[in-house]
Amino acid sequence: MKKIVGIFIVGILGICSYFLFGQSGSDEKLTYEGENENWKVEYILNNIGKEEVQRSINIKYQGSDLSSIGEFQLAVQTKLGKWGVSTIELDENGQYTGSSSAIRKGILTEKDKPVSTISWNDNEEEIILESK
Repeated sequence: MKKIVGIFIVGILGICSYFLFGQSGSDEKLTYEGENENWKVEYILNNIGKEEVQRSINIKYQGSDLSSIGEFQLAVQTKLGKWGVSTIELDENGQYTGSSSAIRKGILTEKDKPVSTISWNDNEEEIILESK
């Protein structure tokens, strides 16, 4: 009898945990990508709680002169607002990866098309990102 009660309690706790934590987690991950001749950008949104989202950005320089880039800036504009990083340096492979958490202000969908703006030296390029 104690085993049955124990299994029942574990089952109830599992169901409660799913509804409290599981639904707003990994099932709500969106990935947007875009590229041009100089840059490839991947923007990932992963809901990590009912009111919190993890934003990740992966950038790869695809141009021919990596040494000319130096420090640069990135901004991603969505219908919910703007997020960015002001001082970025690429690694030796021409890549940058960063992330941050934020309070969720709304919901983006696969139909949304965030715009990534990369600024370096006296150059600026916009890349429209699409859901993948």
